[in-house]
Amino acid sequence: MAAFAATMVVTSAFAEEATVAPVTGPVLGGSIELKFKEDAAGDWGATNTIGASITMPGTAFASFNVESVDGATAQLDEWQLGTEVNDGTVSIGKQGDIWVAAEGEHTIHNPKMDESIQLNMGKAAVAVEFGDFTNDVSDIEAVAGALTFGAGSATLKGAIDYDLDASKYTLGARADVDAIGGVLTYAETTEKFAYEVDGTVYGITAYINGDEDDMTRNLGASYAYDFNGIELEPSVNYDMNAEDFAPAVTATFSF
Repeated sequence: MAAFAATMVVTSAFAEEATVAPVTGPVLGGSIELKFKEDAAGDWGATNTIGASITMPGTAFASFNVESVDGATAQLDEWQLGTEVNDGTVSIGKQGDIWVAAEGEHTIHNPKMDESIQLNMGKAAVAVEFGDFTNDVSDIEAVAGALTFGAGSATLKGAIDYDLDASKYTLGARADVDAIGGVLTYAETTEKFAYEVDGTVYGITAYINGDEDDMTRNLGASYAYDFNGIELEPSVNYDMNAEDFAPAVTATFSF
């Protein structure tokens, strides 16, 4: 007890001179999402997705999240284990991809990526995808790379994905200037170009997409706003070939 008291006195005496690094711990998070959609019969149905996540930041970091859809048993969705390396990070897990992104993504080529090792060095990224992570980690299915140019309101990102099993490549590029952006992709498997242009004005995000055979395939828009802490996002997609509207409303609460 005397030693403890002495330690407290010394600590208090030097509190103003020494800066003690705060102790960090796991960051817990969760979300509840309800998505209302109209089906072909004109009826509105709802899908509920409940998710929970744990993230441990630091020089070494880890995270995972689980999801339950419509009351089903919660399943592991994504996970990641990594560490800092020089000015970047290296990580392993089912952690998404490094591909270019768009709003609608109906027509652009989007190579899937399951478990992978990813090296991120600021504007450059490399990913190596496993073909069978559970049974054979030596089976490498694909390799991918991405590079971003520019910063702030004007950026250009290029990406390539090479499927080692099919010996086919996919190319992608995205350019953004202020609130307007566009994506162009080409897949050797289909030998076709596809595109999407999107933009956000006054909170409304709109897009149009297609491919080299049909430049006007889909047209859509969404508007996200905060309603007393709940994020509401009404949206609609119009299939110009089928002349079909697909409205939806998504309500999300995150904590």
